Amino acid sequence: MRLTHSRLILFILSVLISAGVRFNTNAQISDSARVSILTTYPGDVIYTLWGHSALRIEDPITNIDTSYNYGTFDFRNPLSFILRFAYGKLDYRLSLHYSPALLEHSWLSLGRGVVEQRLNMTAEETRALYEYLSTNALPENRVYRYDFLYDNCATRILDALEDALQTEIADSTSAEVTFRNLIRPYLREHAGLDLAINLAMGIPVDRDATQRQLSFLPIDLQVLLENAQTRTGTPLVVQTDTLFGNPVTPEPRRTMSYPTIIGWLILLVALFLFVRDIPHPRRRVFDTLLLGVVTIIGLLITFFWFVSLHEITRPNLHILWAWPLHILPLFLSRKSWTTVYWYAATCAAAVFVFGAPWWAQSLPPATIPMALAVALRSFILARVPRTGFEPVLPA
Repeated sequence: MRLTHSRLILFILSVLISAGVRFNTNAQISDSARVSILTTYPGDVIYTLWGHSALRIEDPITNIDTSYNYGTFDFRNPLSFILRFAYGKLDYRLSLHYSPALLEHSWLSLGRGVVEQRLNMTAEETRALYEYLSTNALPENRVYRYDFLYDNCATRILDALEDALQTEIADSTSAEVTFRNLIRPYLREHAGLDLAINLAMGIPVDRDATQRQLSFLPIDLQVLLENAQTRTGTPLVVQTDTLFGNPVTPEPRRTMSYPTIIGWLILLVALFLFVRDIPHPRRRVFDTLLLGVVTIIGLLITFFWFVSLHEITRPNLHILWAWPLHILPLFLSRKSWTTVYWYAATCAAAVFVFGAPWWAQSLPPATIPMALAVALRSFILARVPRTGFEPVLPA
């Protein structure tokens, strides 16, 4: 993207101005203060894939123009961030920004579209919101425990608005769409990440979200506010402006993803070897590769289910085909109990596949052929003779 000199100069100046601003949470605002919601559309980096929301309070009388951002986190140590996120113990905080600097950064540095919604709030409601945010911004209050679905940069804005307006913006009626289906369109360009996230998330994300819970996604919060009303029955949003870019709402994938294609290729290999090995069952290198990957998947599912603090990762039906111990009996094939183990693994994987239409959990397309491949190879391994040494043959 080519940046004009004027925009670049404006960005540099706004950053310098922002750096020199000292935000006084005790400052007062006038009756001319205005409130708006800034929605930044999805970017390419993983933590920008679902967009971002911020609250803006602008007062031309007192020269206040502050954006309140509940999406600030410490990414100086990426490994620590990933581990804390996986465990479910990640703290975010409320930070204050000079609005022009935040907007220019979103567009000039990140190339992300930005939409501003001006809200219809009285001076009293605006002052109540300002006091609410000022209290939240105090050092002892600004940090909170982040939850992707229930407590994030967008849901906190809805809470703040409802507190100031003293009315319910969204109710608890069903939105008739599951959390999983709300999340997936944002991952259409990241097929591998889409598969990983859907493997980790369990049954809880396959229940319908309520109208209020839609607000965890910034774009859905934008739509929610667009249709909301004040206590007097007037529209809550009085003006909507696209400040930068051409914001586009993500849409679901319409074509087969590469993990799904790989899954079916793996099944074809497993089926070919199954036919060859039926007369003389044997263990192959393919089994080590396949079940090694499945073991890793199983260990991750086990971690998210039994160790992490996330509520949305348990229970998880993928444990039926991705057992976390598959690699061990593969190297203990001379033990008699492994026959029972592999027959049990065959049955569990088959139940997973053929029960798919009735499960309460939506299954990624790539997992069906993978589970079938596990069932086929487990059946062969169950029939491998347990006396003597069985050579490992190439695939």
